[in-house]
Amino acid sequence: MKRKKLGIALLACLGVMIILNPPPAQAQQEIRIGFLAPATGSMARPGEEARMGFDLFWEQAGYRAGGRPVRVIHADEQCNPDVGMNQARRLVHSEKVHILVGPLCGHVGKPVAQVSAETGVPLLIYLSGADDLTKWNRVPTAIRPAMSSSQDAHPFGEWLYHEAGARNATFIGQDYTFGQEKTLGAVATFTGAGGKVAKLIWAPLPTNDYGPLLAGIPANSDAVVVCLVGTDRLRLFEQWFDFGYNRRFKIYGLHWLQADALQELDDRAVGLISQALPWCHGLDTPENKAFMDAFVKKHRKIPSYIVEMAYTSGLYAKTALDAIQGKAEDRKAFLDAVRKAKVTAPRGPMRLDEYDNTVQNVYIQKVEKMKHPILGDVLINVPVKTYKDVSQFWKWTPKEYLARGPYKR
Repeated sequence: MKRKKLGIALLACLGVMIILNPPPAQAQQEIRIGFLAPATGSMARPGEEARMGFDLFWEQAGYRAGGRPVRVIHADEQCNPDVGMNQARRLVHSEKVHILVGPLCGHVGKPVAQVSAETGVPLLIYLSGADDLTKWNRVPTAIRPAMSSSQDAHPFGEWLYHEAGARNATFIGQDYTFGQEKTLGAVATFTGAGGKVAKLIWAPLPTNDYGPLLAGIPANSDAVVVCLVGTDRLRLFEQWFDFGYNRRFKIYGLHWLQADALQELDDRAVGLISQALPWCHGLDTPENKAFMDAFVKKHRKIPSYIVEMAYTSGLYAKTALDAIQGKAEDRKAFLDAVRKAKVTAPRGPMRLDEYDNTVQNVYIQKVEKMKHPILGDVLINVPVKTYKDVSQFWKWTPKEYLARGPYKR
């Protein structure tokens, strides 16, 4: 009996202690988001841009969603599939994150999606564009509020034929999954419109000397289409002008002169078709102006599309969390809310298709020089043609597209 009374007394004392010294409310209530981006290695720079975009969104949101505080936990995926998988598992099992966001690199997408499938933790893919992630090898817990690799290439191919007037084009693409899917996506719609391919040139990643590849451009090419990433963009740009190819051919960027490249270039870039993407610096909308102003004010440079992609993933996460009153532990409710969300991002209106990839505008862009009130003279991309409500399946039905199989060289 005495032992029982002593136990009751101890419990009472413990209750008083908890009341007087409760655990920190944030530790109990915070929503933890694991964000994957390369912080080291050759892709550290775009990884930093991704972190800048995601952090900017949550700073503006006060690090709150659905009435709860939000904590973002960063992890270095190193643009390495094995590292990405291990970091995703660490975020899930050690950090106990409610949501994964990432990765940046295309070939890291599948391993991270596998962790999402294994654990049930929702994954928002902010950039990794591998087509099959939202086509042939879908993961029920992975949603991509970004784009598939070939999504913006499809309208570009039609634009090249109908708007640029090209009929016999040479394509230079980087020889890995992203470069192949994007280049061949443009080839499919260009040839479908009636164009012919003079030559397909595949550039190893990286390529230090583009001279031999440029020398292989057929003389009868009326367009040269470029799809490159990283420092290869700068190498080709310099060699294009140094060797006088600008006097022989007309060059078009399918994926080439993004913001981080433009800050390294001179006025020779002005007037060039630079890229096809779902976002553009020069979009004249309140959402884009506010985004641009906030980023430039904080970082004193023009943002890249990677910044916007990560920023918009934050917008999707918050929109869904607000809709479910912050109940991040309810994974199904969160995923359902993401799928139902219709947002107006800096890039424009967005919604998800039935395969969990965004339907959005695609902008064909060219380089212009402007005098920025803070930065002075800068090179930016402005839209020359807008394709509205572009699906990852373009004008095909999902059944038709999926039956054809992925783009591979």
